[in-house]
Amino acid sequence: MAKIIPDGWRELEVTGGAQREIETLAVLAAGLPDSYRVYHAVHWTNVGSAKGFSIYGEIDFVVVNETGDLLLIEQKSGPLEETPEGLVKRYDDKVKRVPAQMARNVAEFQRKLYKRPGCAKVRVENLLYCPDYRVQRIETAGLSPDRIIDSRRRDELATVIQQFLPDGPMSLQATRVDPFLRGLIQLEPDVRRWWAVPRRW
Repeated sequence: MAKIIPDGWRELEVTGGAQREIETLAVLAAGLPDSYRVYHAVHWTNVGSAKGFSIYGEIDFVVVNETGDLLLIEQKSGPLEETPEGLVKRYDDKVKRVPAQMARNVAEFQRKLYKRPGCAKVRVENLLYCPDYRVQRIETAGLSPDRIIDSRRRDELATVIQQFLPDGPMSLQATRVDPFLRGLIQLEPDVRRWWAVPRRW
């Protein structure tokens, strides 16, 4: 069974998209071997960007194998829209272009990670997981088809993760990645989604 970080997630009382993420944690915990770690709700901030304001982002799940390789998973629950610009997720007050959001998250994550001593060669992969939606035109989704796990392949999530991050020998790189994920990137719930939930982390 994979280790989930932070712990206490089974006791959380949540609804909507947050509940779907907790369900995914249960799938990952049960489906991945105990040599894997899954970090949930990893937040990053780019303070003082080139345009003079702070930029915030979140990666739903970061999976790490014993070698220290990483897989960033973006989960989009519920319906999506397929547009000429690729997949789009519509929220109450905004619309997010999924490929652009994922690219920005990966780029910012790598920028921060590669500044860490000994982490310059860490392999970083990414994946879109949309458990409730079946992509109709996967060739125009804006992502490589092998990077999309939709409702058709939902049961294959743990298997696909292990294909991207095959188990390997424990390395010094893995020991450097863990404090980076725990410290430099805040492992805290998004207050906009979790404000009503007692803090157990």
